[in-house]
Amino acid sequence: MNSRRTLGALSAPLLLALAALLAGWSTSATPAPASASAPDHAFSADRARAHIAETAAVPHPAGSEAQEKAQQYVADRLTALGLTPAFLDDTVATATPYSSHLAGRVRNVVATVPGRDSTGTVLLVAHTDSVAGGPGASDNGLGVASLLEVARALKAAPQQRNDVVLLFTDSEELGRLGARAYLADGRDHPDPARTVVLNLDARGTSGRTVMFETGPHSGAVVPALGDHPAQATSLSREIYRMLPHETDFTSFREAGYPGLNFAVVGGSARYHTPEDSVAHVDDGSLQDMGTTVLAATRHLAAAEIGNLDEAGDATYFSVAGLLVRYPQGATVPLALLALAGAAGALWWAVRRERLRTKAVLGTSAALPLALALAAAGGWILWQLALLVRPEYANFVHGAPYRVALPTAGLVLFAGAAGWLWLTWSTRRATPAEAAGAVTLWLALLGAGTAVALPGASYLFCWPALAGAAGVGLCAALPEQSPWRPVTAAVCGLPAVLLIVPPVLLLLATVGPAAAAAPLAVLTLPVLVLLLAWGRPIHRRAGTATALAAALLAAGLVGAGAARDAPDASRPTPVGLMYALDADREEAYWLTDQPEGEPWLDHYTTAGTDPELEHRFPTLYPVDGLRTGKAATAPVARPTLKVEDPGEGGGTRRIRLHLGTESGRADLLGLYVDTSQTEVESVTVGATTLPGEVNRPFTATPWKWGLVLNAPGRDGAEVTLTVRSKGPVRLLLTAQSGAVPSGALDLPRPGELTWSPEFSGAVATRVFTL
Repeated sequence: MNSRRTLGALSAPLLLALAALLAGWSTSATPAPASASAPDHAFSADRARAHIAETAAVPHPAGSEAQEKAQQYVADRLTALGLTPAFLDDTVATATPYSSHLAGRVRNVVATVPGRDSTGTVLLVAHTDSVAGGPGASDNGLGVASLLEVARALKAAPQQRNDVVLLFTDSEELGRLGARAYLADGRDHPDPARTVVLNLDARGTSGRTVMFETGPHSGAVVPALGDHPAQATSLSREIYRMLPHETDFTSFREAGYPGLNFAVVGGSARYHTPEDSVAHVDDGSLQDMGTTVLAATRHLAAAEIGNLDEAGDATYFSVAGLLVRYPQGATVPLALLALAGAAGALWWAVRRERLRTKAVLGTSAALPLALALAAAGGWILWQLALLVRPEYANFVHGAPYRVALPTAGLVLFAGAAGWLWLTWSTRRATPAEAAGAVTLWLALLGAGTAVALPGASYLFCWPALAGAAGVGLCAALPEQSPWRPVTAAVCGLPAVLLIVPPVLLLLATVGPAAAAAPLAVLTLPVLVLLLAWGRPIHRRAGTATALAAALLAAGLVGAGAARDAPDASRPTPVGLMYALDADREEAYWLTDQPEGEPWLDHYTTAGTDPELEHRFPTLYPVDGLRTGKAATAPVARPTLKVEDPGEGGGTRRIRLHLGTESGRADLLGLYVDTSQTEVESVTVGATTLPGEVNRPFTATPWKWGLVLNAPGRDGAEVTLTVRSKGPVRLLLTAQSGAVPSGALDLPRPGELTWSPEFSGAVATRVFTL
């Protein structure tokens, strides 16, 4: 009997550990890419990759010549498929709170694969523009290529029931202007009640496809994932809506469209940098994206799409390759059931004299210490990584390149925190009582999130129900039964299978810098795994083991950072901005990064010139800008032509033409000195925007601004309506994403690349009217 119980005690944690490894593997393993000889009706990454090479070989921000070529290529490929693409040219303007207003010219490309008996529309969306500082092979060449290959596969198969509209938007990277233009009042766009939107984007270059956001009435569209489940969890929907991130899907969701938002999030170190190139797009990720979207499209194209606004929202998650979903209305009842189940199981176990109420409650009160310790360890280990590799601070969009060892160290530290808590909690409580405490906390978290974050509640409710079953069953079994550890392990599987994958996915998305919260949640399945052992832990030996594990975790993080030295294949992003005062013919280098990088230190000093904020207000308020003198170089300079000065009276309507000379800019900026002029409104195209101060944060007089994206070769016209008793002072800027190489007397080393946040060139001029 003892040998059988020992075998069960050993096999239980091993079973859970194996489940955790498989769950972790499922978050990163991508399918093998299909070759160009794959069946015509199937998605082929080999065929799709050719489109990335054509559309995303070089940076192609909105309005650039490279973007025009990419858009023409998309239209040509759609034509070759027998479709009839149309260019939708428009000028769109939008007011943004606490920021300069935004306007720009956009060119969307749209085509329809008609259905045979359409009940609605499946709208597939991908943006064609990149940031100015990188080719955008993943963001969003991967999405554009996937849609083109999906369109080819649809045309190669029998005609689907519903219309499938392919929308390639412009200017997503700055303000979602293409999507805004498509959805503007008076434009011809599908009815939200009979349309499902599938949006394709990327925040990295590798890894599984993640369906990370849904629109309203998600219960009607989530089933489309069932034929080929992506990594999907309604937890990500809750998290994403709390973050200041947006995609084209944001515009459709705000307009009431149901839908699914897909992205690749691994390899975020290359995101928005020159390293987001064709060579770094993972073929497995491309295959996963295309296969997933094609399957969802076919599901929806064959379905009855009508009255979608009558459907409710859903809770959903993928587990072991399956999609689980149920109405979000069941969340609160499920949470109450989990609470009742946990309370009932604990009462039953206490009545059977297998648990003591005081011990369970005391252990429950101490459990947050384990979660807090894991979270604090995540922050401390990141500081350790920064000590070893200071340039990690430059990876502002997620994880550095090599994250396997640091991630393993973080996970191990969560295990050490759980082990330490278990060691000390079992001084006054049995392992069964500690298990009861964990179950109680899972139920409490399930109830709390059911109210505050309903999409996340499933993470805790189902493990709580399973834990309650485990507590009750173990209480019913004899004390020495070999089935007790097996029962505990089986009942602990939901915690491992449901919590581990999204937490690891979240770690991959936010990176080690923001690991504290994911590690706190990860501690819960770690505790379930450790408790499957079912044996008391000797205090001294347990403490020593926890400390050794914590030291090993620190060693893994430090070793991972040490081996992640920058080189030409994994360069460190650095920010350097060339700023030209075209009135004075004075140029400066500016960086937002501290001293320590020799190449940056060659151009900038430790001091900050406060006068520069007045001359370059678009680059502030960035704290701690370092500056240095630069040689003048040929960059795009802003020009101003006054078409109508609007003389006379207290109110002036000034019609202006903004342009550039000596090159083409990605952005034009118009700023008004509000210390002596009140802006009443500005008109761009057919849109009039308000004139209230929109830059209150600046210490300069330029407290009202307008940014024009994609001004093109011919510039743009705007009409300012102002009230002023004297002259009107305007500051114009011309900005591009390319740092002028002619101004660099010391070329950028191969182990450095341009930062996505603070690199490029800007030129300014002041005009008085």
